Amino acid sequence: MVLCFPSTPKKLAMTIAVSLSGASILAVGMHLSYVNVEPQRARTRDRDAFVMETLNKKYGYTSPYEKLARNGSSVERSQESSMRENYARARNDLVKETFSNLGFKK
Repeated sequence: MVLCFPSTPKKLAMTIAVSLSGASILAVGMHLSYVNVEPQRARTRDRDAFVMETLNKKYGYTSPYEKLARNGSSVERSQESSMRENYARARNDLVKETFSNLGFKK
């Protein structure tokens, strides 16, 4: 164990060596984390697009953000409520389908 207050030159050298090795391990970990961020973001983006595409094909669901982008800022309340109902129906059907695929009875 390296002491916090080295009393001999050998202990001082050991303290410096342990500190440098810890800093280098930390730097390598930070580098690997930084390098792998973009592939993770791309996988997440692709998975989100796949889920939205599946919901759209199966239930006709469109994301609220997508609707706002298409229609501008004026969205009628009836469209919002029907959109919420469609989303709730899609979510419930997806949960039922998932449970049925797992063999649970709901």
